[in-house]
Amino acid sequence: MQRETITVDGREIPYEIKDVDISTLLFYRDNPRINYIVTSHPSHVITQQFIEEQLLKLDSTKDLIRDLEANKGMIDEVYVVGNEVVEGNTRLAAHRRLSKKTGDARWSSIKARVLPDDVTEEELFYILGTFHIKGKTPWNAYEKAAYIHRAITVLKKSEDEIATQLHHTKGAIRAMLRAYEVMRDKVLPAEVHDENINKATDELRKYSYFEAFFRQKELVKRAQETPDFLDEFVELVKEGAFPKSQDVREYPKILDNKKALKVFQGSDPSEAFEEAMRTLYVHKPEKVDRFYKCVREFREMIDDADVQKVTEEIKASHGGKNKKDELWRCYKDFKRFCKDIGLDIR
Repeated sequence: MQRETITVDGREIPYEIKDVDISTLLFYRDNPRINYIVTSHPSHVITQQFIEEQLLKLDSTKDLIRDLEANKGMIDEVYVVGNEVVEGNTRLAAHRRLSKKTGDARWSSIKARVLPDDVTEEELFYILGTFHIKGKTPWNAYEKAAYIHRAITVLKKSEDEIATQLHHTKGAIRAMLRAYEVMRDKVLPAEVHDENINKATDELRKYSYFEAFFRQKELVKRAQETPDFLDEFVELVKEGAFPKSQDVREYPKILDNKKALKVFQGSDPSEAFEEAMRTLYVHKPEKVDRFYKCVREFREMIDDADVQKVTEEIKASHGGKNKKDELWRCYKDFKRFCKDIGLDIR
């Protein structure tokens, strides 16, 4: 048995590293991954056996079982408070599966860091956040959002506190919370049937589309002004209208262009985004292509320039020649470029 300490919010918390009998341990219901299983089965009696069954149906758990079997053991310890595995629930399920499958004694216990019973909810929050948000074994985006949502709604943490602790901006925290609520209320099924647990896990990947949505001020404003707009976006995501979550950042450009929006709304969902972006490229290339965006910005800079000031600067005895040379080279380079592309300058 090995005794060490972990520092959490200034407090030195002792723990022991030891092998613990897997039959004495419970899954931690407030872990975001377990919490998803609980909330996805509102009409089901949630028992420890049921949680284990659902964890074992996940592809990620099946992969872990294969890895543990190949490695003949586990590298990282689980974290235990009382008899609950607050961190490492999937590993506990994998150990139980291997123990039943092989009968090998090596799987009947699991290496654990056993924390004292007086660890608070706030300290657990910090520990889990360190591992799964700032650490090397991150939760997926939805699980992070669920963790943050619980900290604010249950532990009564403020957005400022969470932002400081997790090194996120307050705006990012707010976007994650709103995206989590949309997923919970509008996307995830009210009841996940046993055989569809991996399909439900696939649904969680849609979370990133909603976080991207709430990070776009134009989209948030439109949702506030038009109540149906968010529901329409939910349906677009379900239909696969955006190939990648990053594409949501381009959605305001489509909405602001009548031609592109008409194409987007009139196309098959699987092709709508790309068709709309092609339309934008034809009619508003500066909205899509960096080259034309820079050309537009250069034109605007020239239009806004103070001609009298620049004239005085290039005529000045100190530094004027260098400024004039730079403008002259710009003129010659642009004239050459126009000639090369067949754009006649008269």
